[in-house]
Parts: sequence; structure tokens; C-alpha cells
Amino acid sequence: MIKHFLKITVLLFFLKGIPLWSQDCDFVISGTINDLHDGTPIYGAIISIEGSDNFAQTQENGFYILEGLCSGSVNLKIEHTECNPIKKKVSIDENAILDFELEHHINELEEIIISDNQLKGLNGNAKESRLNRDQIVRFSSQSLGDALTTLAGVSSLKTGNAIAKPMIHGMYGSRVGIVANGVRLRDQEWGSDHAPNIDLNAFQNVQLVKGAAALKYGGDTPGGIIVLSPPKIILGDSLFGQTIINAATNGGGGSLTSKLMKSTSNGYYINGQLTAKRFGDLTTPEYVLSNTGMKEINVSFKLGRSIVIKGWELNYSRFQNETGILRAAHIGNIQDLLRALESNIPLRIEPFTYGISAPKQQGLHQNIHLIYFNQFKDNFKWQLDYNYQVNTRKEFDVRRGVSVDIPAIDLKLQTQNVLANLKWNKTFSWEFEWGINAMLQDNFSNPNTGVKRLIPDYLKTELGSYFVGSYKPSNSFHWDWGIRLDQVDWDVQKYYGVSDWKTRGYDKVFPQFEVKETGTQILVNPKLKFINFAAQTGFSFEIGEQFETSFSYVLSQRSPNASELFSDGLHHSLATIEYGSLMLEKEISSKFLLSLSRTQGKLKGSVEPYFSRINNYIFIGPKGLQQTIRGAFPVWQYDATNALIWGVDASFDFNFSSQLNLDLNASYTRAQDLKNELPIINIPPFNSTQTIKYSSPKNRYDVEVVNHFVARQKRFPDLNFSVKTLSEGSIIEQLVDVSTPPKAYQNLDLFFSVYLGNPNKSKTILRFMIHNITQTKYRDYLNRMRFYANEIGRNFQFQLVYSY
Repeated sequence: MIKHFLKITVLLFFLKGIPLWSQDCDFVISGTINDLHDGTPIYGAIISIEGSDNFAQTQENGFYILEGLCSGSVNLKIEHTECNPIKKKVSIDENAILDFELEHHINELEEIIISDNQLKGLNGNAKESRLNRDQIVRFSSQSLGDALTTLAGVSSLKTGNAIAKPMIHGMYGSRVGIVANGVRLRDQEWGSDHAPNIDLNAFQNVQLVKGAAALKYGGDTPGGIIVLSPPKIILGDSLFGQTIINAATNGGGGSLTSKLMKSTSNGYYINGQLTAKRFGDLTTPEYVLSNTGMKEINVSFKLGRSIVIKGWELNYSRFQNETGILRAAHIGNIQDLLRALESNIPLRIEPFTYGISAPKQQGLHQNIHLIYFNQFKDNFKWQLDYNYQVNTRKEFDVRRGVSVDIPAIDLKLQTQNVLANLKWNKTFSWEFEWGINAMLQDNFSNPNTGVKRLIPDYLKTELGSYFVGSYKPSNSFHWDWGIRLDQVDWDVQKYYGVSDWKTRGYDKVFPQFEVKETGTQILVNPKLKFINFAAQTGFSFEIGEQFETSFSYVLSQRSPNASELFSDGLHHSLATIEYGSLMLEKEISSKFLLSLSRTQGKLKGSVEPYFSRINNYIFIGPKGLQQTIRGAFPVWQYDATNALIWGVDASFDFNFSSQLNLDLNASYTRAQDLKNELPIINIPPFNSTQTIKYSSPKNRYDVEVVNHFVARQKRFPDLNFSVKTLSEGSIIEQLVDVSTPPKAYQNLDLFFSVYLGNPNKSKTILRFMIHNITQTKYRDYLNRMRFYANEIGRNFQFQLVYSY
């Protein structure tokens, strides 16, 4: 820093003696950019002059230097991928030293053109949470759904252990959006057993905004939106990478992920990443969970160029997995089902194996994304995105003979999306963005499976437009707002049983959909249209340096998804028969969020209450049993009600010293069916996490102990039913209990990390982890396999992280 200061001083001395014969363009601005809270230098921050391609990037000590500046007024913009940007208007008539501080925080809704087009964040007034780089690395062998459960207010809806779906404030699936690399993920997200087809290892930051879904990507996510951002691009000559190796005892497997990033001084960059995972059958403290192995292989690459004011980028990713479904969940008759529900152990336990047999699911998701952006004078910037995604999903049932290798469900979903937007910074305080998008989605359900198709063929189109704005006169106050309008159209080809069509009353309500009858089947062509309006507004302000509060209101409307409308048959991965309803209308949600945060000495805390009223809330619940030629299966039916969902998230951080830290997170959600005056099914119970961490920078290690507590869900609807069965030659009536939640539980995890070198800049990390140290035997209310088996037992895991 002293060297740089001396250089600048000498430069200032000589420059002041140069006469001006014309406009002088030899001025220099230099200084440092540091973190607002702890004053540490920020590496890789960009300081640029709006309307030109003149920019500088900070070094490791936070120092920057902008050269070749002309006299007059310029607009400076200072930004970093993990910070809120700031702007400053300065007059140049001599060389100057200017220092800046950036807020290490989630940013406003837009992409940063000089930081790999990452999402800077979403609604500035909705409470956001994030997974940092170290947390992502820890979960590199697991899924996105597993990683997000470390955040307050986030749960995971599971089908076994390998399939985890994020749940925010009791909402999941179509109510929670996932945006990766600036693109909304479009896969078969309607199924509770369909985990997001995305590789967590390809990203550097995972951000969560609870409630205020980014209107840019749709107004149909009342639960929230999850934003995954890749590693930032260094504007300069660089070459670096990272390799992570995991090995685990439970499942006898592991994972390998490796990434390499190259950039040049003229703005070109290329990234590549590969992940491979392989696990065998998982085990509980007492038995093997037969047929619960999984394998996965993912690859992605990125190529582009950025010169601050304009650039382009090409992204490609490929995600492929195969996951076994607990064999004991597939039963043959009603008696077997009753025995399975009443038994403390699975009815089928086999020796450990790496083999994956039916029932199982296979998935393949490919994504191509093209971006072009350009910034004009007068603070205008426009961007054009084209995205093509293709998702193939196959579910295999237990079959015999020549059909053993034929999937019972075979779906191919193709999605094309075009997004164009224009951004305008009217002043340093006001920002606006307007955009339009169009989407075409084509779903093909293979008829050659030999069984009735669960989801039909359809064409879905969406056309939408949004307008958002924000006002930020200072760092202590922020107001933003937005509106969005979408039209959603369905064009469906589907066969119903004639008797089912009439029993449900469709022949009276939708006679215009009927095409022709063929024996006991009727071909129909439903054409549905939904107009959805969304809006949000909110504000945040700071009172001194210790207290911060924010409030936001979100209105969202969501049309029913394919499963909710058209499901009609056996969903093999869940071992349930599911029925949708053409009678369903769009959901209308009003959500209020409040966040109160305070920092007092070594204590930091936040309390975040929320309240949602949802009209036409769509849910699925058990309705009984149905005997088929493939066995007896529970019947689940989609229905709608008016719902009230409210709760609170709380987090506290105690820094006892520079070495000892305690984190406390807790969440409570309460949901009520207002029409039937019943609790809503599948709402997470009260849960909390306590983490105590000891760090020893001198000895280059840290130890972390995590305790997870999940209470018993005491608010649940009674959806039990009775069936008549044959027992010892007599017909008896038995109660089938599919409602009662399991008991409360808690388990302990241990993390021990050794840093080979400086802990903050270590190139190699060795990490030893133990999950469920005490071999706790428990079942989780949000796991659909809880009817058949316990959760997994103790798991020893070794991790090697090498950066180069």
C-alpha cells in the first residue's frame, strides 16, 4: 500500500506541472475498496465509468487505479458479485484518491454485466439468506435440497434420502422458483419426488429470498426463489481451479467434482466443470434400506466475453442421474400395505449392493443459454437471453418378462424461453427495468410404456411482461416495487376412462373438450387459459448502526401445474395413485414479510415473521386405497381450499471471542385449511439448529458441532380411512393410519477441518465429518418413505478440497 501511495504521490507532483493546451485526459483516480463492516480489502471489485469501457479491478489489498481520465464530471460505479453496488458522481480537475466501502449483502434485482451475468439478488426488502462457499463445498456430495435446510425457514420434502425437494415456509414445487445462471429451471418440478435437476457444485453462491419472488422470472412463486450464481469472472489473465473428493461409509460411496476457469485480459473467458457421484444402499442403525443406491454424472461449460459495457456468453450444462426407490415401498396387495404401515421394519430387506433395480427413476436434463448485453449512454442497458432446456424423465416399476426394462413413465419436456429487458438508471437514486418474455413448452408422454400415462401430451405457452423500479437515496433507506402480467395457455391431448369422465362431471362442464370415444376410453382436448397478475412493494431502513428493519408485500397468482390438472394413474416413484382435477382455478396469494435485525456488541440477531393468505390453495392428500393388477396403492387426490399460512424465522449469532462462535436458528410454520377448518398436510413442524464452532487460526483447524432438533407435528389433518380385508377366513374392517406424524427427534453432527496453510487462503483443506453421531433412530414427517422405514444412521465422511 505504501509503494502505491508513493507512486501516486510522485505522479501527482509531475502531473500538476503540465499545462493544459486542450482537454486533459491524463488524470488518475486511485484508492482502496473495503468491506463496510470489518474494513477488510475486497478483491476483484470493479470500479468503472458509466458509458465508457474504462474500468479497473481491485488487487488483493483492495487497491485500484483508474487512468486516462478527462476533465469534467463522470459517473463512477463500484460493484462486486457479493456486494451491493454503489454509485458516485465526481468532478475531475486533478488527480484524486478516493476510498469506497461496499456492503457485503445480497444485491438488487438485475445482472452485473461485469461479473459473469450473475444474479445480484432479488427484492432488496425481502429477507434473504445465503449459503457461502464453504457450506456449498461441505454439501458437494449431496443435493441442493439438503444444503438449503441449513437456512432458517427452509425444509426439505423427501422421497427417501437421495431425493430432496426444497420447501420454503411450507411451500414447494411450483411455488418455489429456482434460477441458475440467470435462467429459471424448467424440469418436471410438479412431483414431490422430483428433486431439482441441478448440480450444486457448479455454483459459488446460493441465495434465497423468502417470499418476494423476482418478477423478472415470473410472478408465480409465493414461497420464494432460490438463486444460484457461478464463480465470478476475473477480468484479466488468470487460470485457477478446484477439485473436491468425498468418501462416505453410509452407502459405501463418494463423489468427485473438479472445475477449471480461464480468463484473458481482453475479456474472453472459459469455464468447465465435472461432477460424478456413486453410492450403494443406505443403512439405518438396524437394517439396510434395500434399493436406495444412486449414481450421477454432471458436466457444464461456459464461454464468453465481457468488456464492461457489452458482452456475450454461451452456457451449456448436462445433469444425469439414476436413483433407486426403497423396494419395501412397493407392495402387492392391501394386506401387504397394512402390514408395511404397521411394521417397525421394512417388509423387504436384502444384503447391501450397488445395484439399482426397479422401482427407480432416471433423469437427464440439458440446458443451453445464450446471452448478449450492451450498455448505451444515458444509463441505458439492454439484454437479450435465449434458453433451451430438455428434460427426460423415466420411472421404472417392478415388472416381469419382456417389460422389465421398459419404463412405466417416460416423459420428455422441451422448453424454449426468450427474455428481453431494458434497464434505465434515471439518477443515482432511481432505477427502472422493463422486460418481456415468451415461453413455449412441449411435453411428450411416451404411449409405448404398456401402462396408463400419468401425465399427458401438452403444449404450454406463456407470454409475460414486467416493470420494476427502486429508489435508494442513501445506504440507510431503500424502496422498491414491481408489477407483472402473464398469460398461460394449455393445449392438451388426453384419454380418460368414459366412466371416470362422467363420474367427475366433466361431460357436463367441459363438453367442448370431447373429441371422440374409443371403447371404454374418450379422447379429449382441453384448452385452458389463465391470466396471472403479480405485484410487490417493500422498503427497508436502518436506524443507526445497530438496527435494521424491512417490510414487503407480495401478490402472486399461480396457475395449476400439469400434475394438479391432469394426473391420472400410478405414480411409480411414490407408489401412489394420483388424480388431478380440471376444475382447479389459479391460486391467489397475498404475503406480508417483516424483518427486524439488530447488532449489539458480540450478538447479532434477526426475527422474521410472515403471513400468507392463499385463495384456491392446491394440495394433495390421501383418499383411500385402490387395488390394481400391480398391487394395492394409496390414492392421493388434488383439491383446493382457502389457506392461511404464517410463521416466524429467527437466527442469532454469538461471538464469544475471535475463536468461539455460537449460531442458533429456529423456524415455526402454521397452516390452516379455512374451508374445512383443518390443519394443512405436509407442513414442517417446529425445528431448530444449534451450532458451536471453535477456530484455531494459529494451529490451522476448526471444530464444529451441530445439533438438529425437529419437534413432532401436532397439527395435522385426520385423513385415515378404513378398508375391508380378509383375515383367517373372515372379512374384517381395519383402520389405515396415514396421518399420524412420527415422534420428535434430534441428532448431532461433527465437522473437523484442517487447513494446510493460511486458513483464509488455504489451497488444501482436509475435512472429517460425522453425521448422526448417536445413531438416532427416527422418522421424518416430510419424508414420503416414513411409512416404510427409518432415516439413515451414522455416516462417516472424509473430504479433500484442493484449490489451484
